[in-house]
Amino acid sequence: MKCREELFRELVENSEDIFIVIDRLFHIRYVSSSVTKVLGVEIPSLLGRSILDFVDQQRLLKWTSSLHKSEDHITDEFVFTDGNNHEVYFDVNVTKLFDQNEPQGLVLKLYNITPKKLREQELIRSNQQLDQVIYKTTHDMKAPLMSALGLVKIAEKASFEEQAQYLSLIKKSLQRLDSFIDEMNNFYRNEKLALQRERIDLEKLLSEEVENLKNVYPDRSVSIVWNIAGDVELLSDKVRVQTIVTNILSNAIKYMDLQKQNPFVKIAALITEEVCDIRIEDNGIGIAQAYLDKIFDLFFRATDQGQGTGLGLFIVKDTIERLKGKIEVQSKVGEGTIFRIQIPNQLYHQPVEIE
Repeated sequence: MKCREELFRELVENSEDIFIVIDRLFHIRYVSSSVTKVLGVEIPSLLGRSILDFVDQQRLLKWTSSLHKSEDHITDEFVFTDGNNHEVYFDVNVTKLFDQNEPQGLVLKLYNITPKKLREQELIRSNQQLDQVIYKTTHDMKAPLMSALGLVKIAEKASFEEQAQYLSLIKKSLQRLDSFIDEMNNFYRNEKLALQRERIDLEKLLSEEVENLKNVYPDRSVSIVWNIAGDVELLSDKVRVQTIVTNILSNAIKYMDLQKQNPFVKIAALITEEVCDIRIEDNGIGIAQAYLDKIFDLFFRATDQGQGTGLGLFIVKDTIERLKGKIEVQSKVGEGTIFRIQIPNQLYHQPVEIE
C-alpha cells in the first residue's frame, strides 16, 4: 500500500494546478511538474530561489500576516510572466506548512484563470468601445442630418436658381451621413460575423473596389495601379479583406495632396502558400510622426482634411488582428504613406475562429 506522502505526491503531480512549497526563509523547496506545462519553466530553474523573485514583498507580507492571525488559508490573485514573456493569471490558495505542529513554511496552490481574465478584459474593452460608439454615433449622425434639414428649410424659401446650389449641399450632408453609416456597419460586422475561409480573386476585388471608389469620389483624380504576384490561390475572409483594402484606399483618396500634379496610389501584392503580403503606397499629405502610434485608435483623426469618422483605421487593424495578420505603416508629412499588410493564407489551414 502506498504511504500518505506517495499518494499526496501522485495527486499533486497529476493535477493541472501548480503546487509550490516554500520554507520559512521563503525559498522554493518543491514545485509540481505542471509548472513546465503551464508556464514553460523547468523545475530546476526554480528550486532554491526566493519566492520574492516572483511575488512582491508587500503581497507576501499580506499572506503571512493573515496566516499568523490563525486563518487556515487565504486566497489571492496575481500575475506571473511565463517563459515566453506572456502574462499568466492565477488564483492562489495559501496555507501554512506544518511539521510536528510547528509552521515550517507555506504551500501555494496556483489555479490558472488566464482564459477567464482575458474574457473579462475583452468584455471591459468591448463595453468601453460600445460607450464611445454610442456617443460618437449619436453625435456624428445628428450633425449632417441637422445640416440637411436646415438647408431644406432655406431651399424652400429660395429662388429656383438658388435651389440647385442648396440641393448640392444637402447631397453632401447626406453622403457624409451615408459614409458614416457604412463605417458603423463595417464596425459591427467585424465584431459579430464569424470568420470565413473562401477563395479570393484579389485582382477582381481590387478592380471592383477602385471602380466603386471612383464613383464615391468623382471629383478626385488619382492614378491607382496594382500588381499581383504569385501563382497560388488566396483563401481568407473575403468581406474582411475587402474591408481592409477599401478603408486604406479610401483614406488615400480622401487625404491626397491637392498641391501635387500626379497623385497616385500603388498597390503591390505577393501571394504565397503562407501569406498574402500587400503594400499600399500613396503620395498624399502624409501622417505626422507623432501620430503614427495613434492612427489605429478608435475615433482618432490625424488631420482635419476630409470628413472621416476616425473609425476606418481602427476597423482595419482590428480586422487584420482577427485574421491573425499584422500591419505596419511608414509615413512622412508632405511625401506620403506606405501601409504593409500581411494576412495568413488559409490555403492549407482550417478557418480561423473568433476569439
